[in-house]
Order: sequence, then structure tokens, then C-alpha cells
Amino acid sequence: MHRTNRVRLLPIFVGFFRLGVVSFGGGTAGWLYREIVERRRWINDAEFLSGAALGRLMPGSGGVNLTVQVGQILHGGSGAFAAVLGLLSGPLAIILALTAGYTTIGQSPTLHAVLDGVAAAAIGLTFATGLKLVRFGRASAGPLAVTAATVLSVGVLRWPMITVVLCLAPVSIGLALLDRRGGRA
Repeated sequence: MHRTNRVRLLPIFVGFFRLGVVSFGGGTAGWLYREIVERRRWINDAEFLSGAALGRLMPGSGGVNLTVQVGQILHGGSGAFAAVLGLLSGPLAIILALTAGYTTIGQSPTLHAVLDGVAAAAIGLTFATGLKLVRFGRASAGPLAVTAATVLSVGVLRWPMITVVLCLAPVSIGLALLDRRGGRA
């Protein structure tokens, strides 16, 4: 299974760097399959699936674990290092650039207004999804009630997040346990 030194280190780094940038935020295994198995044909389906299965069994990110497995197959230990370095350095560069940008314009009222709008849209989408799930009987109203209580407490009443979480977490857990036992909350 280990075909060491088949692929050189620079293409491994560049390939995984690109993957890290495009899969930033999730879906790494899907992107890995498309790029490494289908497009570049560096490994076959069986190698990918066994690496993905092993990566899910090990602690840590399944995508990073799979990257280590693929890098190991392609070029041994140094291939694994190049693959992980490539995969993680792109998102790190993005986060550092965003941090630098936010530091320079972070006090802008316009930026804060935009971020408040994005947050409001995300909350609205969360509620809309929750309402649909409750309406079609796929979920109970408990999580939606806890979400509403959280938004009200933190967003409107401006209570400290820690206090709200400490109070609502047991409520949420209790509602989930009731829901699991069949007594939909």
C-alpha cells in the first residue's frame, strides 16, 4: 500500500495547500477525494477509503488524519509532513490576513453594522430552519425555545454569555433527554 517516493514533495505541498484553501471551513474529505483520487490519481479508491476509515477512528480532525495517511502513501514521513503543512498553512494565512485586516478597520462603525446584519441573518436562518423542522415533525420545539431564550438573554437583554450558558445548558440537556425518551419537548 505504501508507494513511497512516487510523488515529489513540492507537488504534495502545493496540492494540499490548494485543498486547505478551498476546503477551509469543512468538507475536507470530499475535496481530498476529488483532488487526490479523481483529478491527480495519486491514490486509488481503496487506499482513500481505508485512510478515511482509519482517520475517523483516530482522535483529531478526520481531514487532517486522512491528509497524513495520503502523504505517507505518497512520500513516506516527509510526504505526510508536507501534506499536513500544505493543508494547514493556507487557512492559517487566511486567518492571519483577516486578523490583520480586522485590526486595522475593526473600530469602523460600518464594519460593525455589516457584522450585526450578518449575525441577524444567521439567527433568522437558524429560526427558520428550526421552525420547518418542528412543523414537519422532524424535531421538537425544545431546541428552538432554548435558541430563542439565548438570543433574548444575550442579544437583547445583554446578560453575560457565561451566565446564560450555565443556566440554559442544563435546560437544553433536560429537554434533549425528554425528547430522546419519546416525550417530545
